[in-house]
Amino acid sequence: FNLNLTPLYRAIAQVESECGATSKNIYQISDTYIDDVNRITKHNPPYAHESSLDQIYSETMMWYYWRHYGALYEKLTGKPVTYEVLARMHNGGPYGWKNDSTLMYWSRAKKAMEEVK
Repeated sequence: FNLNLTPLYRAIAQVESECGATSKNIYQISDTYIDDVNRITKHNPPYAHESSLDQIYSETMMWYYWRHYGALYEKLTGKPVTYEVLARMHNGGPYGWKNDSTLMYWSRAKKAMEEVK
């Protein structure tokens, strides 16, 4: 996909900081998310869970996750990936774009992106 991800990274960091932290990283990347990225990338050595404390590593992991599941989304729907799809995947997993439970998250991320402009 051909999106400038910087605004989305910033928006997600802002939304996650407002939602009540459950992880130690700014993007609230869970251990399951990291394990999935390691499975997808076969990164050697695997990304350590401590890697998510580093913003650059976190964004790299998110990019791999989105690239993998974004391609699946495009294959299944025939539509291009959007910021909404990526944000909802980040919040709700690979099929988060299907879940109504991620709509509020996208609403907050979209608002944060608009405020940065």
